[in-house]
Amino acid sequence: MSSDPTLRRRLIARFPMVFALGEAVGLGLQAIRAYKMRAFLTILGVVMGIMTVTGMSAIVAGLNASMAKQIEGFGSGVIFIRPWGPGENVSADERRRRKGLSDAEVHAVTEHCVTCQGIAPMEILNFDVIKYGNYKLQAANLLGTTPEFATVHDVFVEKGRFLSPSDLSRGARVVVIGYDVAEALFPYVDPLDKEVLIDGLRFKVIGVVEKKGRFLGLNRDNDMLLPLGSTGKRDKNFNFLVADVKAVSASQMDNAIEEVREILRRQRKLKFLAKDTFRLFTQDTLTDLYKQFTGGIYVVMIAISSIGLLVGGVGVMNIMLVSVTERTREIGVRKALGATRRDIRWQFLTEAMTLTGAGGVLGILIGGLVAWLIDTFSPFPAVVQTTWVVIAFLTSVVVGLTFGLWPAAKAARLDPIEALRYE
Repeated sequence: MSSDPTLRRRLIARFPMVFALGEAVGLGLQAIRAYKMRAFLTILGVVMGIMTVTGMSAIVAGLNASMAKQIEGFGSGVIFIRPWGPGENVSADERRRRKGLSDAEVHAVTEHCVTCQGIAPMEILNFDVIKYGNYKLQAANLLGTTPEFATVHDVFVEKGRFLSPSDLSRGARVVVIGYDVAEALFPYVDPLDKEVLIDGLRFKVIGVVEKKGRFLGLNRDNDMLLPLGSTGKRDKNFNFLVADVKAVSASQMDNAIEEVREILRRQRKLKFLAKDTFRLFTQDTLTDLYKQFTGGIYVVMIAISSIGLLVGGVGVMNIMLVSVTERTREIGVRKALGATRRDIRWQFLTEAMTLTGAGGVLGILIGGLVAWLIDTFSPFPAVVQTTWVVIAFLTSVVVGLTFGLWPAAKAARLDPIEALRYE
């Protein structure tokens, strides 16, 4: 179709801007091919800036996706009751004023919270030696808790059973272990009904929890869950009860929070204007804190990429000014043949945008490769997002448009007669 001269002339007459754009892009690509090293050095800043945007946005997106998955695996609709909240700066006096939960407070929430499905009190335990036979465990998350822990955190047992009310009432020396604990202490045998030594105390393994993954850097497969009060020994740094509460549904989260707050304030006999001596927060609080952290990464990413794009833009402006000087006679010929100032300006702007657009594509490819390498060979996840790829490419084109304005205007203002005389 394009080989028919008559048809081509008709198409050019009907869509002049499209063909002018195609011609200008072609000239820009031809200039890149003709001066490969010069073009590469010119757009190097653009490449670095776009690579930073693509790579870092992929890492942040991967971290956000990983965080969302961890929160989903932790159990939905969970309310955390703690003496202080995450990221809260508490003074020494205020820290002494804050209190953990008492058994009476846990019982009150259990009895009176209508919108609560369950409450799992927990005591953090600290032991030095955990072993079975010749196998020792260097670190584990030891928690004293109740059977409601399984309901609150959507825990499913892969082998055996979970803690029962009778285990709790008689202070049985039993333990439910995580997947990684089972792998470390019982690599070749079935852990059920085996006894592990925890600081010389014997606990019988009654269950193995299915693989849960990590939550905020904490390995949940490294958990060891004991009946609450079965050891009489808590971590001296956390010598109090905490609890996690599950609402009956996601829509009742706000009501459940208010109910729990009111119950605890009544139990502690706090006056109307007195501040809470505890903190209630949800997974959304943790997510918001995480987004603030990743938001800081985005600011750093934009700052670094802006420097690269500024350097690249200045380089493009410089090379386009050189190009205007080198092609002065060509500009004069085009004007003599009827090209308007608008045509010349559009030609040089398109060439500048083609140059930076090519740098943007190269930067996206390198950034995508870096993201793939990080995702494959490091513990950090990375997911290349289409939205940021589009933003990165459009940004590179806008850089060419912005820094190409002066050279394009200079080319458009050339006098055709003087340009034809230029040697």
